[in-house]
Amino acid sequence: MLHPQRATSRKTALEWLAGSRMLDSLSLYPEVDKADFSRIVAALTLLEQGVSTWPEASRPQLGALYAVLENRLAQSGGMHAVVPQNSGSSSPSAESTSASPSLRPVQSGRDLLDQAKTLAKYLRDQPQGWLSGHHLIKSVRWDTVHELPPLDASGRTRLLPPRPEYRAQLKRLYLQQSWIELLEQAESMFAEGVNHFWLDVQWYLHQALSKAGAPFDSWTSCITQDLRLLLTRLTGLESLCWSDGTPFADEVTQDWINQQVLESVTGWGNEPAAAVTSGEDDILQLESEALAQADSDGVETAILWLQARPGVTTPRHQWLLRLVMARVAEQYGKNDMALHLLADLDSGGSSLTLNHWEPGLVFEVKARRLKLLRMKAQRSDSDKVRLHSDMETLLSGLIALDPARAAVLCG
Repeated sequence: MLHPQRATSRKTALEWLAGSRMLDSLSLYPEVDKADFSRIVAALTLLEQGVSTWPEASRPQLGALYAVLENRLAQSGGMHAVVPQNSGSSSPSAESTSASPSLRPVQSGRDLLDQAKTLAKYLRDQPQGWLSGHHLIKSVRWDTVHELPPLDASGRTRLLPPRPEYRAQLKRLYLQQSWIELLEQAESMFAEGVNHFWLDVQWYLHQALSKAGAPFDSWTSCITQDLRLLLTRLTGLESLCWSDGTPFADEVTQDWINQQVLESVTGWGNEPAAAVTSGEDDILQLESEALAQADSDGVETAILWLQARPGVTTPRHQWLLRLVMARVAEQYGKNDMALHLLADLDSGGSSLTLNHWEPGLVFEVKARRLKLLRMKAQRSDSDKVRLHSDMETLLSGLIALDPARAAVLCG
């Protein structure tokens, strides 16, 4: 016999399961263990069967509990997820990071994720160990995801957005140029919650690696390569948004994904290489060699290599060589250098009557410069007013050169 026996008291006692204290407790443990969740569902099924013979007015209302459990399961990737997608914010326990190197048998996806965090921390603590630790945790978090997060009726995912203080912290570290700390914080955030779907983190990792010096700058391309593979498997992931409507990838990250991560994107950024095919313009073909130099020896070495090319004597050749330098600098995250080069090219193009000589290349210079200024304006509130004037001037010039192509760049 179920106690208390009075209908009202009995209903109240059972509805405690759907009360705020229980729901708040569930929110502290977002990961879903398949075995535990199956037992919860079985227990609730038995409970529903037991109260089904009660009068309607006496049956407990557990809808809030069901909704939270359903949402919790969806946020963790469903019952078939190898690893719970909604990782807890706590770091591995002191016990798991103690002097004992032994690892317990993996019984669940949660166990796998916890032990992966422990192993990744060990790897990152080794000399030049950041890359191996990063790839380990990324493999567990990304390679076990095989389908896009489910959407609600409004077209949003059910995934909770990153904490506002996380966004502010990443932006602050970027503006302070604290590259090592930015790298550490972005890596930590990636392993927490559902932040492995927060693609802005990948942009910050890319920026931090490219500017942190050796050996980090030699690993920059790994970020774009890994993200390209993920977006190829999970087509459309970059266009999804959190439960509050904010995007997985903000405007700056979207531009970076389109221009540097996804190689199949077509548009103004890919046209200029084919715009000039005459033998006189072989200088543009130096870009592939310069990129190979940047991959092996760093972007500064690649720029010096370009600068030392023989036979660059005419103003036309010098202009083209600087365009190649700007392209290489931009692709390796040296945005300030690229902006200076593009500004010089933009002003120099007028003196060379480039609008008549090669309007396609002039369009590329202005469009690339506009994109980088938009990125800079979004990351730096103090420069927005000054940059806005420059961006309006560039946009006017683009429209004058080619209104149809410039239309896609208009806000």
